[in-house]
Amino acid sequence: MGKSKIIVYLLGLPVVLLAFLNLCLVFTPEIGFDALWYHLTLPKLWLLKKQYFFPGGLLYYSVMPRLTEMLFIPLIHFTGTIGPKLLQFLSGLGISYYLWLITKKLNFKVVYQIIAVSLFYCTWLVSWESSSAYIDLFRSFLETVALFYFLNKKWFVGGILLGLALGTKWLVLFSCLIYALVFGWRILLPIGLVSFPWFLISYFYTGNPIYPLFSPLIQNGFQSWWGIVKNFALAPLLFTFPFDDFISPLVGIIFSLSFLGLFLLKGDHRKISLIGILGALSTLILSPPSARFLIPFLPALIVSALLIYQKLPQKLESVIILFTLLSSLIILGLRLFAFQKYLPFLSRQQTRNDFLTSMSPRLPDTFIDSDDYVKNLPPKSRFLIDKLHNLYYFPRDFDHTSWANPNQKYDYLISQNEDTKTVTGKLIHTNQIGIQIFKLND
Repeated sequence: MGKSKIIVYLLGLPVVLLAFLNLCLVFTPEIGFDALWYHLTLPKLWLLKKQYFFPGGLLYYSVMPRLTEMLFIPLIHFTGTIGPKLLQFLSGLGISYYLWLITKKLNFKVVYQIIAVSLFYCTWLVSWESSSAYIDLFRSFLETVALFYFLNKKWFVGGILLGLALGTKWLVLFSCLIYALVFGWRILLPIGLVSFPWFLISYFYTGNPIYPLFSPLIQNGFQSWWGIVKNFALAPLLFTFPFDDFISPLVGIIFSLSFLGLFLLKGDHRKISLIGILGALSTLILSPPSARFLIPFLPALIVSALLIYQKLPQKLESVIILFTLLSSLIILGLRLFAFQKYLPFLSRQQTRNDFLTSMSPRLPDTFIDSDDYVKNLPPKSRFLIDKLHNLYYFPRDFDHTSWANPNQKYDYLISQNEDTKTVTGKLIHTNQIGIQIFKLND
């Protein structure tokens, strides 16, 4: 076996192990905050109520672009959380596949192709999102495939994919602007054709075509000018040590090498660097910034960084191989440590409720029917929920006080930390994590 094959196998092994680990976690209960808040709850409510828009504060995201959540509707109906999580898992693998195709088109050696895949897939953020019901990986998949088609001079197809990506999240407006600057303004035509229904839906329900942007619900969405300057200056450090979700030890180096590509690369190579750098910088003007928003631009950063690295002396190849392998092993070790908490559930020593109850300290304001009390209440009862935020696991149809009709009568109030004197009903049960069930007076 040749040396290059051994290197490919060594670098590929952590990728395969992480993929297997992520696939196992697809079959575990969802505990991600945003997933339980709206990514999963909105499609479940559509199944229960056939209602799309929910006015009020809790589910203000209900009128945003929701392509991924619409795909979740049949998946939740038939599989619960497994289908949505599997979609994200496949998206992570799909991005890696197209990253391989992009590097192949650019005539990377096989060793550098597997380095590129490892630098993307063997990151903490990509790994945990591959086993979650967040939507960032599906958005990133669409944008990565769009980049592939733009590099193949198929601008209309690339624009359609960006339009679909815009149907997942308003933040893709940044991506559309960046791609238009780099690949030409004509791509806005297919983007607009595909994404127009989402603007129309938002306008129909709220009068604002990009709701909730520029609404009272989101008042401080951007950094101050000084904050932007500071974030740009500290970008490599901020990407290496983000305030929320860790990516990998090498992201700051990848960003710095890609930045050099703005000056040292030409043609399509420089365009890739521009996509990566402008996209990365666009995430730093948000308040607060989030490492999750870097994922769509990480493939471009990796490719342009490796284009620069391949220009260095051949003897430095062993350095990038070693660093990539060490980084992937660190992430694999961290993911294995995190995996332990799921073992009782996967080995069927815990039920879903037992697992969620054990996780309740990490799930603030999340409804968990720890003893199945709500599940066993009369099936045609009407439920009103208050003072709880993440409601995917509520087992029945319900209304929340933020959108409920004040003239509607309810049989039960579900809450927590509620003063019994303020409720016109009787407290009939409090489960082991403090969720209260009140029988309301007729």
